[in-house]
Amino acid sequence: MTKFNKFFLLPAFIFTLTDVSHATKLHPIPHNSASLTWLDLASLPGTKYAVLSGDPGKKGFFTVRLKFPADYKVTPHYHAITEYDTIISGTYHLGAGKHVDMNPAHTLALNPGTFIKIPAKTIHYGWTREETILQISGIGPWGAIYVLPVDKTQK
Repeated sequence: MTKFNKFFLLPAFIFTLTDVSHATKLHPIPHNSASLTWLDLASLPGTKYAVLSGDPGKKGFFTVRLKFPADYKVTPHYHAITEYDTIISGTYHLGAGKHVDMNPAHTLALNPGTFIKIPAKTIHYGWTREETILQISGIGPWGAIYVLPVDKTQK
């Protein structure tokens, strides 16, 4: 074996072993969310959440999914951090402002696959007509600050 072959093949072999060992640590989450553990979200009765990555209550990157039932309303609120949202299923109607306006002409109808960046401190609200799953990512800690007291009967 020539010097070149030894120089080239040994690193390639080590890289291959390293690459295989890292691949065994990958855990994809399917888009249908059936494999997730859904918990009740106390601040939004009727809503379920699942943590995909990180801890939304702590510093650092996180990703969660929220599952809203049909005919649900999220009252006006904002977040201290920028939020990055993707609709997984259903349609989420997103509006801006301090009052909920359920007129579809006054909100954005976000369909599956839609991505939106909501800057920190932007007051917004949302509503659904069908079960809807919204994926949220950001740099925590994450939480909602409601403009008005939360209506415990939001549904």
